[in-house]
Amino acid sequence: MAKVISAEQVMPVEVNSNTPQMSLTTYFHAFIAQFYLYILSLTLIAIAGALFEMSVDYKIKEIIDTIAADRTAGLATLLALFVCYKLLHHGIYFIDRLLDIRFKPMIIEKTVTDMYAKTVRHSLHWFDSHLSGEIASKISDFQNSIMALISHLFQLFNIIAVVVIATIFLVKVNVSAALVLLGFILIYTPVIYLLLQKQIKLQESATQARQHTIGIVNDSIANIYTVKVVGNVTNEFKLKLLPALQNWKLAEKITKKYDAYYVDNADTIMVVMMSAVQIYLLAHLYQIGDISAGGFAFVAMMTLKIHSYLHSFLENLLFNINPSIAQIRSSFNFVNVPVDVVDSAAAIRLRRVNGAIEFKNVSFAYDDAKPVLQQFNLRIKPGERIGLVGTSGAGKTTLTKCLLRYFDVSGGAVLIDGHDIRTLSQASLRQAISIIPQDITMFHRSINENLRLAKYDATDAEIIIACKRAKIHGDIAKMPSGYDTVVGERGVKLSGGQRQRLAIARAILKNSPILILDEATSSLDTPTEQLIQQSLDELLVDAKLTVIAIAHRLSTLKHMDRIVVIEQGQIIEMGSHDDLLSREHSYYKNLWQMQVL
Repeated sequence: MAKVISAEQVMPVEVNSNTPQMSLTTYFHAFIAQFYLYILSLTLIAIAGALFEMSVDYKIKEIIDTIAADRTAGLATLLALFVCYKLLHHGIYFIDRLLDIRFKPMIIEKTVTDMYAKTVRHSLHWFDSHLSGEIASKISDFQNSIMALISHLFQLFNIIAVVVIATIFLVKVNVSAALVLLGFILIYTPVIYLLLQKQIKLQESATQARQHTIGIVNDSIANIYTVKVVGNVTNEFKLKLLPALQNWKLAEKITKKYDAYYVDNADTIMVVMMSAVQIYLLAHLYQIGDISAGGFAFVAMMTLKIHSYLHSFLENLLFNINPSIAQIRSSFNFVNVPVDVVDSAAAIRLRRVNGAIEFKNVSFAYDDAKPVLQQFNLRIKPGERIGLVGTSGAGKTTLTKCLLRYFDVSGGAVLIDGHDIRTLSQASLRQAISIIPQDITMFHRSINENLRLAKYDATDAEIIIACKRAKIHGDIAKMPSGYDTVVGERGVKLSGGQRQRLAIARAILKNSPILILDEATSSLDTPTEQLIQQSLDELLVDAKLTVIAIAHRLSTLKHMDRIVVIEQGQIIEMGSHDDLLSREHSYYKNLWQMQVL
């Protein structure tokens, strides 16, 4: 089997649902505090790089002036300084690469961990309400955008430093030329700032449209069997993907149209005017002898360079920084919404569970609709096996979701060993419960890894014993890679019966005192159902478990201690299998006779 990392090597992730909400601003303050050394170093490198770049250009000015004054003058010292500044200019960015090697992997780990922890705090009901592909896209976009933002902000700082230092050098060469540049910056900056305020809002809308579309693409791919077999690709494209693409296309068109007509044109007009004024001034100063040939060349070179840098500044803001900020905001705000199922501040950890369960006057409705459960009452003793029977929509699965705290009930309480489950930590509550559902969830991982989800530190011997008890070890042994066989997405490489038996093995490994069976054998053929039923029977005999079993096939509930018949969120009958069959007008008896016939 694959090697398992020891628990000590795993960085714990804080996933408490009662963790206080954190604004994006607060998050960034904490982020900067953690990586202040990296950020400070990048700022200093940006300034130093700009200084060395201007020094190189200024040496060219001095060389021109020296040659213009004396064609035979020696240039050794000036050339040596030119080479020195040029080497320093390139060398300083090598330090930037070294810093990236040290800090960027740490930032990747932090951002993904933080977003994952924020995401998994949400309730199971929240996950049902969102596309899994969209959620994954938000986490990925947040991490990528943070990394991109750091790189582009470094470039932005460098551009700002170049402009500031160039202005200082221009003052040294000619004050009038420096004032023209300064006046241009004072006009250019607020105009572009106002234009960018609207641009970033448009960019956020485009980002949200893109993420929603990617979520739909992921959802379609994850359900490709249904798309191709139940329907067809054209229907799926027209039904969901095309409308989302049209919305994304429109948002992108509006954003790019605004960039082209307003931002780019405003930038072009201002820069051309500045360049024309500056060149005219230089020609006039040179004609009257107020500036040298080297000074003329230097100022002209700085004017063109600053034009180029301001253009880069604008492109960086428009196409790199603003989209990154928009993606960060969209992703962070998506997962940072208030959690609907929260551990209380005084939540206790459930220990030494006996398995007594009580539904006490429980009421619940989905989204203010008609109540599914109304004043529902049921007591289950430790080790008792209960079967739930009823038509679809009667409230059977909702009961198990209430027990798992899938959502909080709107009235009454659910208790385990006398504890209201709202006073327990969600992690300890779910650790006390195993569930074998009809639709078994399998990861695109090996069998070994899928099983270790139930017990991370399980030994190979424990895994094999669990699989033998679940009647799946023989099947695994015949597979080419044994327990290292990758089962495919959602376990598609396994049969339905194999997935069910692996789910039983997981339940055995988890060894929880409460077991929920939710239609665990309803979708299987009769021989496979009998094999799995045998595994379940052995599991129930060997372990003193409290069992809640939901089944439409009533034959699987014959050996339950009690069978509870539910209709419209209320108990209408309750008793053993034989007891209910002996009643004259039993609802359960009618169901049984229909299935037997």
